[in-house]
Amino acid sequence: MKKQAVVIMAEPGKKELVVNFDKKGSEEEVLGLIIADQPGDYYLKILVDHKVGNTFGRVMVRGVAKNGARVQVTGMIKIDKGANGVDDFLEMRLLLLDGLSQAVAEPKLEIEANEVKASHAATVGKIDEEQLFYLASRGIGRKGAEDLIVEGFLSEVVARIEDPMIVSKLTGKLVG
Repeated sequence: MKKQAVVIMAEPGKKELVVNFDKKGSEEEVLGLIIADQPGDYYLKILVDHKVGNTFGRVMVRGVAKNGARVQVTGMIKIDKGANGVDDFLEMRLLLLDGLSQAVAEPKLEIEANEVKASHAATVGKIDEEQLFYLASRGIGRKGAEDLIVEGFLSEVVARIEDPMIVSKLTGKLVG
C-alpha cells in the first residue's frame, strides 16, 4: 500500500520531515511545495531513511521564491547496510522569480547497501525568457505569462496530491 506525505510552506519558517522505511514492501511518496512570496527564510529538510530493503520511495519538491525570500531545501536518501532492493529518487526544483530572492537545493545520498537504485536531481533557475517571448507572441502579457509558467511548474506536484482537501486549499493560491 502506497502512502503519501505532503509538505507545504507558504510562509517563512523551518519544516523537517523524516520518512522511515522499516517494513519490507513499503512504498511512500513525499511531495513538497514551497511558495515563498514573503521576505524571510524558508528552510525545508527531508530525510528518507531506508532501514530495510525492498522499499520504494519518491521525493518531489517544487518551490518558487520572490520578494526577497531565501529558500533552502535539503534532502537526504539514506540506505542502511543490508537494505538491498531499495528504489528511491529525490528531485528538488526551485524557481527564482526576481533578482532579490535566493534559493539553494542540496540533495544527498548516503548508501551503505550494494544492490539499490537511488538517484537525485536538483535545479535552481529563473523563468526562461524564450518561454516569456513565446507567450507574448500569443498576446499574453508578461505578468500573465509568468503566472502561467509558475502554475505549470508547481502543478507537477499539485497534480500528484491525492488528498482533495489539500488540493482545494491550493487552488488559486499558486500564483499572484
